[in-house]
Amino acid sequence: MGNCVSRFKQPFSVSRSSSAEKNMGSGVPDGLPIAEPTTSFWTIPAIPIAKPRSQESLPSHADVVIIGSGISGASFARTLLECGDCLHVVMLEAQDVCSGATGRNGGHIFPATYHDYEDLKKRVGEDMAKKMIRFRKAHLDEILAIAAEEGITEYTQCRAVEGVDVYFDKPTFKEAQRKLQVYQRDMGDHAGSYTCYEGLDAQEKFHLSPLAVGCIATKAGAIHPYRFVTSILSRLLTDYPKEFEIHTHAPCKSIDEPTSSCPFYRLTTARGVITTPHVVHLTNAYAPALLPALKGAILPIRETMTAQRPGRNLHASTLRGGRSFVFFDSPRKGFDYLTQLPEGEHELMFGAGFESTTDSGDNAMYGVHSAAHVGGAMPIYFGAESWGAEALPTTPTDGQDVGVGLWAEGRVKAIWSGLLSESADGMPWVGTVPVNVAGRKAPPASSAPSALNSNTDLEMLKSAVTATPGEWIAAGYSGEGMVHAWLSSKAVALMLLGEDLTKVKTWLPELFSVTEDRIKMTKRTFQPHIVLRGKRGVFSL
Repeated sequence: MGNCVSRFKQPFSVSRSSSAEKNMGSGVPDGLPIAEPTTSFWTIPAIPIAKPRSQESLPSHADVVIIGSGISGASFARTLLECGDCLHVVMLEAQDVCSGATGRNGGHIFPATYHDYEDLKKRVGEDMAKKMIRFRKAHLDEILAIAAEEGITEYTQCRAVEGVDVYFDKPTFKEAQRKLQVYQRDMGDHAGSYTCYEGLDAQEKFHLSPLAVGCIATKAGAIHPYRFVTSILSRLLTDYPKEFEIHTHAPCKSIDEPTSSCPFYRLTTARGVITTPHVVHLTNAYAPALLPALKGAILPIRETMTAQRPGRNLHASTLRGGRSFVFFDSPRKGFDYLTQLPEGEHELMFGAGFESTTDSGDNAMYGVHSAAHVGGAMPIYFGAESWGAEALPTTPTDGQDVGVGLWAEGRVKAIWSGLLSESADGMPWVGTVPVNVAGRKAPPASSAPSALNSNTDLEMLKSAVTATPGEWIAAGYSGEGMVHAWLSSKAVALMLLGEDLTKVKTWLPELFSVTEDRIKMTKRTFQPHIVLRGKRGVFSL
């Protein structure tokens, strides 16, 4: 989550079997978001807006209804409210604010670049492959800039870090180096800076286990995702008290098309009914629940995350939050990922890649196998000497007693799981949802929100302040939400506002568009019982 599973190269090339293949889509609900049975370390303490305010009634109508309150929802709402014209916007959340994938991920802003480039080039051509890579890379600077604009950089721990891919298999490392050369040759100045370290140089530079055979380092980012999203949403509620509302514990159960007596969509929720000309689906893995045509195109995957106390010698490796790592221990098993908090007990936020979907079952708990793996892997990756003695829990100071009594006292302080999505063709689904995909009629153009404009001194005319009514989506990030979601959702907001998209088209890959033909092709060629290779490759050897 936030760089936790491999990017698919599907349906174009199948890799060897992996542990995730056995449970692709199993142990996850095929419907509305559930109350997760595990507590994410990120979400404690809860932000005031996160909890339900049952005394507030659901309005009967809104100009725009957003479904979902994660990073996609925050990006969309921020863009819409700051660029729109007095729109009434309602955000519906099935559980607590930011309780889904964003609030349960790894906090990485670490895009796959050289890992995917060559395969993308073969699939979609060199120009589109470069555009897709630039789109991913743009998220780091974008999120850093947003945090600065919001004045929340320090609070959200939003920072640039050194990102390190660590390899434990020589053939895989050699293949990674070859892919890097192809990427740098084609991308030129847009490639960014990468440094390769081999053998003892890698082990000494990053204080790794003698088992490590090589590393590739570059610039990446890290963030407290829950604080980032909830800070932005809190500020929007303050700045737009009449225009913006968030309603938690209000899962949308159904969407009915307009009728002769009601020219709007009619959304039925657990808190009541609301009508609107615009429905925005920002629920990622849960999108197919309300858009059945996307079942099989967007697949749910459950992954495992932990917060762990670092070994007493580990700060030389992690630089107290200044480095993030991705570990490839085997070409057959995906990868694991790590970043570290820059404050508190400097907890290690460590998650498992393919290891984590083997035995989650049907109760949304993390699997025993994945929990055992993440609980014991890090001293092996870093080596006993670099890890050092186990850390003891520290006595919290005033104002830092958050979670006392909630977290475990051993190395693994907290463990939880979360639901992310995999796109069956490896690309996000972004933009307007065609009527034939939504499976219901759109409201008439006359139902679009409008404003009064002075045409002459004697006449006032209404003019639409949004695009034609309809449904919109940004979802299917394939475990890479932090390097796809913000700009995808920003683009959707600008589309809904009917803005000139000339500039947007220069950075948003057009292949992300939702079309019936794309869905048909994806379903016809994808094999859901096979997890296909991609990022951080599990490289083809």
